[in-house]
Amino acid sequence: MLERVQAWDDKALMWLAQRHTKFLNRLMILVTASGDNGFIWFALCLPFLLMNKWRLTGFMILAAMGIASLTGEVTIKHIVKRIRPCNKAFESYLLIENPPHYSFPSGHTTASFAVAAVFMCMCQTWYLPVLLYALLISFSRLYLLVHYPSDVIAGMLIGTVCGLVAIPVAGSIPLFTFQL
Repeated sequence: MLERVQAWDDKALMWLAQRHTKFLNRLMILVTASGDNGFIWFALCLPFLLMNKWRLTGFMILAAMGIASLTGEVTIKHIVKRIRPCNKAFESYLLIENPPHYSFPSGHTTASFAVAAVFMCMCQTWYLPVLLYALLISFSRLYLLVHYPSDVIAGMLIGTVCGLVAIPVAGSIPLFTFQL
């Protein structure tokens, strides 16, 4: 079973590698950089934290990213220890610096979908643009050949669960509901 998944992952990435263009290369590098360390999501969270009406949602976003990081980056990656595709046959196609950590699950995707899950439940007006950007960040990780499709799919699932868990967790902490 794992061998079939790996073969499908390799085939999908080779197909993507053969479709690189200068424009998409630049775009995907910018998109993926915006997701580095959750930068875009922290930036999006700041206005929420500054408004009393939306402060709790801002803390839920932070909680979602924290839970996602602990789950994916700190725990699962070090259990699974999957080598990145760019460390294997795809090194010649690499457009960004080789990430130092393991591959499974995609941290960019996990964080992005954790935030999207919070928006889905707490701020539906902004949900679609956030989800589309989360998908774009996830695709950029594939396009740049630093994750396998199964890493990204797992990141989507894990991130969504982490986001849904963060809502009641952050909502139950009285400190997060203070008024300025």
